[in-house]
Amino acid sequence: MESYNHLYHTSRLIVKYWDNTLSEEESVELEAWIAVTEGNRLLFEELSKEEVLKEEMQAMGKYHPQQAWDRIEGEVMVKRMVPWGRVAAAMALIILAIGAKWWYTNSMEPLRPVIAKTQQMKGRPVLIMGNGETVVLSGTKDTLLTEQSGAKIRQQGNKLEYKDGSGPLVYNTLQIPRGMDYSLTLSDGTQVWLNAESSLRFPVHFTENNRRVYLTGEAYFAVAPNAAKPFSVTAGQVEVAVLGTEFNIMAYENEPAVQTALVSGSIKVNTTILQPGWVGVTSNGNTTTQQMDITALTGWKRGMFVFRNDDISTVLHQLERWYDVTAVYPKGKAGSQHFTGAMKRYNNIEQVLELLNQTGGANFKLSGRQINVAF
Repeated sequence: MESYNHLYHTSRLIVKYWDNTLSEEESVELEAWIAVTEGNRLLFEELSKEEVLKEEMQAMGKYHPQQAWDRIEGEVMVKRMVPWGRVAAAMALIILAIGAKWWYTNSMEPLRPVIAKTQQMKGRPVLIMGNGETVVLSGTKDTLLTEQSGAKIRQQGNKLEYKDGSGPLVYNTLQIPRGMDYSLTLSDGTQVWLNAESSLRFPVHFTENNRRVYLTGEAYFAVAPNAAKPFSVTAGQVEVAVLGTEFNIMAYENEPAVQTALVSGSIKVNTTILQPGWVGVTSNGNTTTQQMDITALTGWKRGMFVFRNDDISTVLHQLERWYDVTAVYPKGKAGSQHFTGAMKRYNNIEQVLELLNQTGGANFKLSGRQINVAF
């Protein structure tokens, strides 16, 4: 069991993560903690939910800043006397630390910017309705966009939520530009996180005996269980069938293969069944399975670039999609350089390139909206 001093230290790392003050060493340390257990990953993702932090902030509003920190210290003492589970104790400490940090700085700014810190992005998320109407999603307030087939479609910040619905089968398409990510709740309660330069075509509500959606790019799915209506994702040459689970699909057209990473539950990739911790790699219609670092593959969902012995083309494709730049490099040497590390992708692109330059072996230089790489 982790010591409470260690839990407190972890809470401070997460505070610094949201405050954008983590050093490179601390970023790697936090990523390592997330990767230790499934409980750590789930805990971190829970703390990524804005509503959880807002609730704690409201509770902290009742305290003077020093009293808030005293409350944290008091919780530490209580945990020493009362045997809580490790995750429960960590949850309490980390939420308290973040809440106190917010109160102490009197800051109500968003936890993280919606757009990456680089040249101003031109693109915005676009929702294409079944009748062809196009809606640019740019508001920050809770807004009722429209009602289609009786469905309520609400937007708040970088979140879109569908509820209810009846009538004929109607598809919408959500398109996410470079430099952004977005979350979507389908009418059945399934949650989808879309990475940059991705799109999802989905029914306003599910009328048939299955729940089928179509993905281009990359997305993380937390599927609402419903044995009577199996859930499936079509992404290029891959079809993933599932009843209720969490998984990540990367199906960008400029990548050599489609990667389907299973976090929990069980899924079938074409005809291949995956178990948690395994990745289906599909190329030219054939699927092979590998055990890979799932926390690295899903790092984008936590606002991180996480590289595990990745070649330079894999690294640069991620930078191109997130910062809306073009990379120029000798293709013949792309497989000779590999990178391992973790960094926040909300950092300015120059900071990311500086960290990559420190690894040696290649030189990254930004010129306008182009990354030039020399070996």
